[in-house]
Amino acid sequence: MRVTPKIAASVVAAALMSPALAAAAPAPPGTGLEIGARIGYGVAGGSLGAPPNGNDNDVGNFVSGQVPLWLDAGYRFTDAFYLGGFFQYGFGTVNQDQQNGCRNANVDCGASDTRLGVMGRYRLPPIMPAEPWLGLGIGYEWGTFSVHQSIVGSTNTDSTWSGIEIANLQAGADFRVAQKIAIGPFVSFSLGQFQSTSTTTTNGNTTTTTDQDLAKKSLHEWFLIGARFAFMP
Repeated sequence: MRVTPKIAASVVAAALMSPALAAAAPAPPGTGLEIGARIGYGVAGGSLGAPPNGNDNDVGNFVSGQVPLWLDAGYRFTDAFYLGGFFQYGFGTVNQDQQNGCRNANVDCGASDTRLGVMGRYRLPPIMPAEPWLGLGIGYEWGTFSVHQSIVGSTNTDSTWSGIEIANLQAGADFRVAQKIAIGPFVSFSLGQFQSTSTTTTNGNTTTTTDQDLAKKSLHEWFLIGARFAFMP
């Protein structure tokens, strides 16, 4: 099944209605393994950075948004404090208004955003039936833009920017639908800076790769909103 912004919006809407599913605030979660999954929609801000003798470009010139699939797993040391890792793969929506070549019938463009890191989460006092929380993470990010054209022969070009995610601020609320299962909305704001870029071009049997450190390093942001599902200890 293809994940689209419309599907993501439906899931988010379900999460926002989740208070109706929870009759009362449950007991605090215990200690132990906690696993979560998220889906939503994100929009970008800021710039990619520029290689030597190259131009800086807005992230939004290539990707107008993304649908992230996010997994996290960690350990709840107390009923309030959690520490773990996360992995996110985002399906990017190409900005065809800026990438005019992607409108050609013989050109197929795609984009993705991959993030990997660690995060802590702190559970605030419950506000029945919600269990609000705040989170903070750091990590690494890869953003990829791909162009496949078959106008003359077949050429694939994959451009990847990679760098650190300086900070990832999160907030959300859990609503229990069972003793150890929760669902609820979340928002996330991340600040990152790409450090290098790599471009791989394949034309027939010939493949060339160019790696460059960015001469100008710019900041970029992602704002995500969505729904989180969690299995608690």
